[in-house]
Amino acid sequence: MNRLLISLAIPALLVVAACGDDETNGDQSSNESGSATRTTAPTRTADDAQPTNTLSPLATVCAENPHPAKDDLVQIDEPLGGDPVSSPLTVRGRVAAFEAVFQITIFDASGKVLGDTQGMSSEGQTLAPFAEEVTFSVTQETPACLWVYEKSAQDGSSIHVLQTPVRLIP
Repeated sequence: MNRLLISLAIPALLVVAACGDDETNGDQSSNESGSATRTTAPTRTADDAQPTNTLSPLATVCAENPHPAKDDLVQIDEPLGGDPVSSPLTVRGRVAAFEAVFQITIFDASGKVLGDTQGMSSEGQTLAPFAEEVTFSVTQETPACLWVYEKSAQDGSSIHVLQTPVRLIP
């Protein structure tokens, strides 16, 4: 009986080991804030039977994060990454901002500001809930990067930045 179980288990383990995990497939990566984002999508062409990686506009719309936020400073509940959104966009989450004041900005792929507003959470210096509206105007579906962040009191630079790619809908 034991030999039968072992003879069945070994081939099953070999099959599982050969499958690998998502990281070996190249279709997900972890950004600096720790959340997984889809970066490439395998595609096939008529000329080759092997998959090639292409970047979607949403995968590349957020530029390099100048000062990534940690989860204990900024969390966004909505919109989720890749969500289609229309104006006014309601952003909900939690933030631990100095004096409860923070910024929400929407950038297009070239870095142009499409929407910007100052927000306030219910309490400063502690992770507190917020819900703020940001208005924007687009004439066609547009990939964009939503930032929730603080401005440094020292030099006005963007700090504690949480980036979320979204699809702006007219």
